Amino acid sequence: MKNRFLTLLFALLLAVPVLAVKIKAKPAYKSGETLECVFYFNWHFVWVKAGGARLIIRDTIYNGQKAQYMSLLSSTNEKADAFFKMRDTLTTIYMPGKEVRPLYYRKSSEQGRRSYLNEVRYNHLPSGKVAVSQHYARTDRAPVHRVDTCNAGVFDMMSMLAYARNFDFSTMRPGQRLSYPIATGRRVEEQRLIYRGKERVKANDGLSYNCLKISLVELDEKGKEKTVVNFFVTDDENHLPILLDLALNFGTAKARLSKKSGLMYPLIPARE
Repeated sequence: MKNRFLTLLFALLLAVPVLAVKIKAKPAYKSGETLECVFYFNWHFVWVKAGGARLIIRDTIYNGQKAQYMSLLSSTNEKADAFFKMRDTLTTIYMPGKEVRPLYYRKSSEQGRRSYLNEVRYNHLPSGKVAVSQHYARTDRAPVHRVDTCNAGVFDMMSMLAYARNFDFSTMRPGQRLSYPIATGRRVEEQRLIYRGKERVKANDGLSYNCLKISLVELDEKGKEKTVVNFFVTDDENHLPILLDLALNFGTAKARLSKKSGLMYPLIPARE
């Protein structure tokens, strides 16, 4: 899965402030949370089980300070490998709490016949700005390095997920947009989250949950918004991801929650 945004927005994004959003009184997750999902690809209008993913949250030490990391491991199964092989590992390290402050991000990918590596290191400066060091490499190209100094509030894809789970969605209205500068490992680009409202969603554990629907969108060359993923999180204190609808380069996919453990709060299914 790749996020493609307008390069021409880069200079503007360094000065774009993060839109205000209220944060919950307590974090939505804790160290020890483990989630497992099943991937389905839409193959010639048929949904096929194509692999799985595992997300974990654990406490750690980073550069001598207490921190937390979130890691997502995903892979296609043997059947899907014959058409498109994917092995992705995404990890973010951040200062834990209600306000997530990213420290490090790494994404290593094997997609088809190519391998990719994206790395981001954050240096939070006394001035309040952030020096963002990025590294990108792929098997068939020379590596790219760059350092950008940005305003506070820069995230990567994974730390953005950690941060968004702490949003107080009761203060938001359907259609509300939030804009953030995101470090991809190649550049800092705009990412928009749109709150869509509430829906009931069925997980792979056979139960349904009342969920909040949030869209991640990118801009095309004409500045038009294009939905990259719709994700559904439980409308409770956990804000647990139940379903992700993904737009991929070669079609569409769904990731449904199948197992969970180590949650911060009890998870209550929707009443039938």
